[in-house]
Amino acid sequence: MTSSIISRAAARLLPLLAVVLLGSCDKELDTYYSETGPQFPTFTANALGTATKYAPGEIVQFELRFAQQTDPIREIRILQKIEPNRDSTLVQTIPYQPAFSRIRQSDTLLVNYTVPAGQNKANVRVDAVVVSTNGQSKLRTFSFRLAEATPTIRLNDATNVTAPGTSTPVPGDVVRFPVVLNEGGINTATSLTATGTLRKDLDSLITYIKVGTAAERRFARQRVPTAGTQSGAATTVNVDLTLPAGSAGQPVVFRFEVKSLYQDRIPPLAPSVRAATVTAPAITPGTPTALAAARTVTLNYTGTTGGDLAAYDLATFAPVAATASSGTKDVAITSTATNAVRLQALNATATPPVTTTRFVRLTTGGAAAYTNATLNSIRQTFLTTAAASQVTQLDNVVVGDVVIARLRGLDQYVIFTVTGINRTSATDVALTLAVKAL
Repeated sequence: MTSSIISRAAARLLPLLAVVLLGSCDKELDTYYSETGPQFPTFTANALGTATKYAPGEIVQFELRFAQQTDPIREIRILQKIEPNRDSTLVQTIPYQPAFSRIRQSDTLLVNYTVPAGQNKANVRVDAVVVSTNGQSKLRTFSFRLAEATPTIRLNDATNVTAPGTSTPVPGDVVRFPVVLNEGGINTATSLTATGTLRKDLDSLITYIKVGTAAERRFARQRVPTAGTQSGAATTVNVDLTLPAGSAGQPVVFRFEVKSLYQDRIPPLAPSVRAATVTAPAITPGTPTALAAARTVTLNYTGTTGGDLAAYDLATFAPVAATASSGTKDVAITSTATNAVRLQALNATATPPVTTTRFVRLTTGGAAAYTNATLNSIRQTFLTTAAASQVTQLDNVVVGDVVIARLRGLDQYVIFTVTGINRTSATDVALTLAVKAL
């Protein structure tokens, strides 16, 4: 009986005990915890620095877009960490000022950040921190490596593209200057210890010229590279320059200046440049070599196979018999079909084969080129003509055609003009050339 009474009493006490215990738990929670709510600031979008390299002293402009939550924004902090340092340092503290953009639907802030000094190829991490008045913050980060701003330049030995190395250059010759840019330079780096100097991208190469006592002037400008993605890596640019007319007997001096862009002014102001220059040794052009008076050459094509007078040796100025070796057949009539005369070089059919004589037919200015021809001018014209236009066969030649021939791949050139085409039958033809050579 007593046990039953005690059990009923305990059952009546349990709800009361539960209330006391729950009250105690609530009190403990209130003592040790407080609810702050979703008060972190929010980044809505970013336009951070996107380049993989910048040079010390450059100004990088980036945009932050952010919004406050429950508590207002207090400030924006910009921090940086420069390899090999392990800690970040505060470089800017920007007090918050409302700058709401309806287009972006958020506050916007343009930050002008100056790239710090440091070891070449060092990684720099930039942290942008938006801080609320309650101390909560959000962070956005970008990184880049430190690059050398100023390019380097030097020259390898120049060569005359349109004349043998032993020939004295003359006005009109094309001289090739191998310009070595950013020697030992690299375009990207993945570590501080990478081999080479990380350099800013090359922008352009400017060529200046000074003739005699005249003032220096700009001669040419080219993008580096001419097409494709620009780079700071080491490269050699072959600059082909024509010696100017009227420069014979006067020193001609070329100077080369390479440039890289350097953003040391707050955008949208244009960047300045960092440049390096090198001057080539003076070239004193000589006088062009005159050609002998024109000589008359006649090719006679007879019968169906041409006969003995259809081919000619332009080196010795003599006809070549049909049965003779083709090695000296620099020019020959090989067809008169459909009332069209075809001229062709036959050297390559010899045994052993000989380098074939090639022709360049002048489509413009032929008469003047023939009248004023020198060894240098016809060599220049031939060698600066595209390879596809240096041919071994000329179809449908007509009176007035002007042709430059390079004989058998040698430094031997002639220029001729077609002065007459006389048909004596359906197959037979006499073709007359006026040929100038040394």
